[in-house]
Amino acid sequence: MEKSAVTEFFLKYFEKNRIDIEEISEKTGIKKEKLSENYRYPLTSEEFLELCFFLGIKPEEIREAIKRESYE
Repeated sequence: MEKSAVTEFFLKYFEKNRIDIEEISEKTGIKKEKLSENYRYPLTSEEFLELCFFLGIKPEEIREAIKRESYE
């Protein structure tokens, strides 16, 4: 399976900000397996939007961060 840039962004964000995956899973309804390094399936668009809302991140900010990273 190819890695998802969006899922990878969130994994790095969780680690950098010391965010508890179990808490996010509980509060958003997203399975913790999808929020861990060994995820088998990338986040769906609904899960992406739920995480953006929960974390207070604008989707376009994630898009820009991913674009910057791909150019580095």
